[in-house]
Amino acid sequence: MNAPIRSAGVHHPDLDWLRVLAIVVLHLFHTGMMFNTWEWHVKSPQALPVLEPVMSVLHLVRMPLLMVISGAGTAFALRRRTLGAFAKDRTKRLLLPLVFGMFVVVPPQIYVERLFRGQFEGSYAAFYPTVFGFVPYPAGSFSWHHLWFVAYLFVYCLLALPLFAALRTERGERFLARVDAWLSRGVNVLWLVVPLALTRVLLRDFPETHALFDDPRTFLLYGLLFLYGHLLGRCPGVWNRLVTLRHGLLALFLAALVVEWVWPWPVMPVVPAIVGGTVLIWSGLLVALAYARHHVRVSPAWLPHAQALSYPFYIFHQTVIVCVGYLCLRLPVGPWAMLLAVLTVSFTVTLALCEGVSRVAWLRPLFGMKPRSARPGVLAPEAVG
Repeated sequence: MNAPIRSAGVHHPDLDWLRVLAIVVLHLFHTGMMFNTWEWHVKSPQALPVLEPVMSVLHLVRMPLLMVISGAGTAFALRRRTLGAFAKDRTKRLLLPLVFGMFVVVPPQIYVERLFRGQFEGSYAAFYPTVFGFVPYPAGSFSWHHLWFVAYLFVYCLLALPLFAALRTERGERFLARVDAWLSRGVNVLWLVVPLALTRVLLRDFPETHALFDDPRTFLLYGLLFLYGHLLGRCPGVWNRLVTLRHGLLALFLAALVVEWVWPWPVMPVVPAIVGGTVLIWSGLLVALAYARHHVRVSPAWLPHAQALSYPFYIFHQTVIVCVGYLCLRLPVGPWAMLLAVLTVSFTVTLALCEGVSRVAWLRPLFGMKPRSARPGVLAPEAVG
């Protein structure tokens, strides 16, 4: 994740900017997880329930935004690569960091959680061999934790190769032209919410596990968002329509937000609540895309460097938050001061680690970064999440 998004030579700083913003929001969200009343790896002894209304909305839109941007990135990448080169690049940019993360980055989180819960005593050196028992978390110590997004993304890229091949044909190009024309008319882009809502309603009894094989609701939902992002990346006309609709989309999002806060589940019946939440998700994504496209026309000076570090930042951030949070539990301060301490220290440490990785040639590919000597090309935004 170290080159700006380009589409046939056209730069898209709006999507680069949104991705960096989404990664920062993700860091804020996971820091907040230590202080709300929801289950997480390490918890503050004093909760801050006031964080939960905002976090509930962020939970709905943060990762979907990354997935839509990732799908758009595949469209841009395929304009400059063969399918074989694309599959090879996804393997290097997604599978390699995922495997490395599962054996190096994620285990410290599990170790700290075991210490916090009193499930293990001893050094990290004594704990680490348990990873090679390959017993899935939480029973064991083998997991991809927050890197689930990378795993799902890699699977989507491979499963979508036949579709990508079909869209490269003359018939596929005609299909895309019709899709672009339809999405660019009226408010048709909003109708894409229907498959999302049906997925969430029909599969509502399946919990969100991030374990791939027993996670049909999440897998299908994010698969749809991946395909939507790819279609948006292949349909240039729809972007102008989004900009035109941006104020109306914002009004719809705010209305859905009010409903979500005033009549949350289980106050509202479950199906209307799910549908309302899905409208909130899709309208929120469209609002972000529309306003970013309208306002971010030029890449700020800081954006290329932030973009280069965003993928390793994603890989590192949760492990750093868990470890820093565990150490900060010893501070004789209140929850707000502790929240500020965990947020500041973890962000600084994560950023420092990313800067270090970016300067070591052999570490760069393990965190999805291209070699320093590589000519800037198409960003693999789908390599983050």
